[in-house]
Amino acid sequence: MDRKALAHTLISAACGGFGIAAMLTLAALSGTPLGAIPFATSIVLVAGAPRSPPARSKAVIFGHLICASAGIALHYSGFEGIATVAAVVALSIALMLVFDVFHPPAGITPLVIYNSSLDWTFLFMPVLAGALCVMLLARTSERLQAMAGAGQGAQR
Repeated sequence: MDRKALAHTLISAACGGFGIAAMLTLAALSGTPLGAIPFATSIVLVAGAPRSPPARSKAVIFGHLICASAGIALHYSGFEGIATVAAVVALSIALMLVFDVFHPPAGITPLVIYNSSLDWTFLFMPVLAGALCVMLLARTSERLQAMAGAGQGAQR
C-alpha cells in the first residue's frame, strides 16, 4: 500500500470512528434509541468516500429530509403493510433522483419512522441535526484527505 492509499485509509477510518462515536454519544445524551438514528451508513459513506456524489452536502441533507418526510407521511396516512412501506421507499428513491440528491443510506429513514411510529419532530431531531453533522464530517474528511494528498482521484 503506497503512502497516499495508507493516508486515505487512516483518515477514512478515523473520521468514520469519530462519527460513530459522536452518534452514539448524542443518542445517549438525548435519550433517543440508537435504532431511531439512521446515520451509521451515511457516516461510513462520507468518511470513506467524501467526494462521491452521494456524499455531497445537498445529497446528505436533502436525501434524509425527503426520506424522513415520506416516512412521516406514511405514519400519518393510516395505511400499513408491506406494499405501502415499499411504495414509500420507492417514492423516496424517485424524489431523491428527481431533485439530484440521491443518498442511498437515507433509504432506511422511512423504515425507521414506520417501525418506531415517530412523529414530525423527528424531521428536526435527529434527521436535520444529524444530517448537518454528517455533512460536516464529510467536509472534514474531504479536507483532511486533500491536506494529506490522499484524494480519491476520479470519484467526482
